Amino acid sequence: MNSNRRTEPFRYTLKEPATFDLHILTINGIPVPPKPVSAVLYDISRSGCRLSIPLNVNPDGNLVRVGMEMALSSESMYLEGTLKWYKEESDTFHYGIQLDIPETDKDRLPKMLRTLAGEGKILVR
Repeated sequence: MNSNRRTEPFRYTLKEPATFDLHILTINGIPVPPKPVSAVLYDISRSGCRLSIPLNVNPDGNLVRVGMEMALSSESMYLEGTLKWYKEESDTFHYGIQLDIPETDKDRLPKMLRTLAGEGKILVR
């Protein structure tokens, strides 16, 4: 009998937070001029991630779509998602992002996460 009742995917915490460029794609369905924002990634799972940026875009009152090119391993990966929550901490804003991964790329992120775990760059939570 399987006693595992886990309903969420495992979350992987980066030992060293990763810096990358985040692009705000749309706010409430309206395209935003392309200008990258420096972001810091703290943790990631197959369905979402937590990061910080110096901007308050208030996902409680706006539907915000973002795109990001992450180079966490030797292979970079482009991901898109929607901001779901935020909280302000020390002059920066932390956001939870629900990732929207196309069916054709569903296996790439778990593979990358397994590689990073094997290299000791992330911790499973």
